[in-house]
Amino acid sequence: MNIIQPKPQSKQYTDLIRDIENGTLKIPQFQRDFVWDISKTAELLDSILKGYPIGTFIIWQTKDRINNIKNIGNQDLPDTTEGTEVQYILDGQQRITSLFAAYKGVSVISNDKKQPIDFNDIVVNLDSDIDNTDEQIVIPKPQSGKYLPLNDVLHFSYTKSLELPPEFSDSDKAKIDLYSKAFDKYDFSTVYLRKDDIDSAIEVFTRINTAGKTLTLFEIMSAKTYDENKNFDMQQKWNSFISELTSIGYDEISSSNILNLLSVIISTTKECKRSVILSLKKQDIIDNWEKAISAVQDTIEYFRSTLRIPVAKLLPYDTLIVPFSYFFFRVSNDPSTLQRNFLEEFFWNMSLSHRYSTSSETRLAQDIKRIDNIIKGVQPDYRDIPVELTDYSTLIKTTFTTSDSFCKAILCLLARFEPKDFNNNSPVTLDNSWLKVSSSKNYHHVFPRGFLSKDNEKNDNSIVNITFVSDKLNKKTIRSRAPSDYIIEFSENNPSLSDTLQSHLIDDIDKFGITSDNYKKFLEERAKRIVDEIKSRMNIMKKDVKKIVEIDKIISQGESKSTEFKSTLRYDLESKSASKLIQNNVLKGVAAFFNSDGGNLFIGINDQGRILGLEHDLKTFTKKNIDAFELHLTSILEKNFGGSLVAKCIEITFPSIENKQVCLVKVLSSSKPVFLLNEGEKQFFVRQGNSSRPLDPQEQSDYEKRHWG
Repeated sequence: MNIIQPKPQSKQYTDLIRDIENGTLKIPQFQRDFVWDISKTAELLDSILKGYPIGTFIIWQTKDRINNIKNIGNQDLPDTTEGTEVQYILDGQQRITSLFAAYKGVSVISNDKKQPIDFNDIVVNLDSDIDNTDEQIVIPKPQSGKYLPLNDVLHFSYTKSLELPPEFSDSDKAKIDLYSKAFDKYDFSTVYLRKDDIDSAIEVFTRINTAGKTLTLFEIMSAKTYDENKNFDMQQKWNSFISELTSIGYDEISSSNILNLLSVIISTTKECKRSVILSLKKQDIIDNWEKAISAVQDTIEYFRSTLRIPVAKLLPYDTLIVPFSYFFFRVSNDPSTLQRNFLEEFFWNMSLSHRYSTSSETRLAQDIKRIDNIIKGVQPDYRDIPVELTDYSTLIKTTFTTSDSFCKAILCLLARFEPKDFNNNSPVTLDNSWLKVSSSKNYHHVFPRGFLSKDNEKNDNSIVNITFVSDKLNKKTIRSRAPSDYIIEFSENNPSLSDTLQSHLIDDIDKFGITSDNYKKFLEERAKRIVDEIKSRMNIMKKDVKKIVEIDKIISQGESKSTEFKSTLRYDLESKSASKLIQNNVLKGVAAFFNSDGGNLFIGINDQGRILGLEHDLKTFTKKNIDAFELHLTSILEKNFGGSLVAKCIEITFPSIENKQVCLVKVLSSSKPVFLLNEGEKQFFVRQGNSSRPLDPQEQSDYEKRHWG
């Protein structure tokens, strides 16, 4: 067996430039960004001028087309002619970019967005002598001395010599001509790899760049899936998608997520190991790309609207994008109530267990099986995943940091309640740039650390002591003041302070130790509040799954003779205040069900079936909780229909639908006519179609005979 060893070939400067300009010689997209500063580039050109070796260019010559650099220094590079083999630089990108930019006299901007490198600032020092090896002849532009821009030297000719200023002597011109010819005649060493498979080219690139950049899996797959005819460039498409997410704060998602998603979608094993991703077929990726991106968009919308995670920076792991996007890829319709409950349970189990801190690919494969169960409406088993939230004392001992997934999960919960500004009850803006580091002024210690330092409190940075406030409020108003001090000041400016504090999971300033500056009491009460909220979202296993399915089916069928939706119990969405008229509409519905065949009246769902929840109503009560809501509802029902009838024929429950609590009033048919006192007049209501309507005396009499005999 004969092994053919590649032999170096020589190319001259103008040959390289010509190959770039005609589209034959290309720089792959996965090559390193241009990072050389002007001094290093000058050293390269100085070495060429003096005839020193600058290393070999390794070039992959192939019929394949991969994504490549389209522009150098605002110089658009043409596509390779159809049917022509293309040459990709595997080693020497920075050198070839420097040579091209110097020859064209352009400015180059690297992706780090620093100042552009202007190659017109590289000059040839005519005060130096090429025979003096200690002196550098090609240098950055100096403050003084006799020099000529490098670009002028590279393009020197007799005509140009006549255009030089008088201070350039014949000796200077002769030296410039000598230097120009030295650049022209320099032999650049090139080695060609002539294998059509991209895997060989990537292997060569990886080996020769062991001391520099290692190709990411995304860069490799972008190169392998590039299709010029189908206009598919994975890198370009991903960059475009990420830029679209900037305005909503989700532009920090890693590109590895889309590869993992495509892998669990396409591979028969539903795995996302490196070897599995590398084996994915190009056409399968192209065919599934748009739907996969759409699934990611649906996931982000779910995170933002349902879980109310405003920005990607708060996600415990951006890896969570993968299993949720897999769900939305497989489920074309909106998730059912049961699926939504299971998805939220999944989120909290993954987030509070450091699930993806190690071996994320293996664990993703396991969790995709859990998502498959959720798709089927089957509850996943999480007994193998230890959740680090045994009780409230565990939470108190947790030190706040933005680098820990457990802490981020708690921050997600706090963000879910859309925290309001202490000073005026306006929403606190949560932005990626503000939430990157623990020292950000938007992370506020309810008991300021400066205040706690007076008592040498060691647990001052507990996650329980953290909430969100505006930067200005933290720096200029709260500072290191006692909570009892700054809360009193806010209460004078903010009449809705009680609502504001509840949005920070602080129910009562006395009970939570704020008015007494009792830090220990505050930690205990707030930790209990946080843990209760989390457990309520994780205890779907204790809920009646069959009941959830039944309720979801009822809601999905819309209003009917046996189902009615009410947006609120008593809150008027237009006047934004409690209204007896709105309340009477609920009572009419209940009366109609009594006099008909019974039915289900949902409060917190509008006529179109959109889930609103009970938040508007809760604001109208002194104690803004479900207990107060239920107490008021029971009271008005008993007042209007009698305690015995309500006890016998009404069941009130509060199911969670799309992560929002609604009220379900299940009404049984009465054994005798039921009347409602409406505006001083007794009225008789029945269900007709999907509405409740009053009957006049004659209609009522006829109805009673038919209905009760």
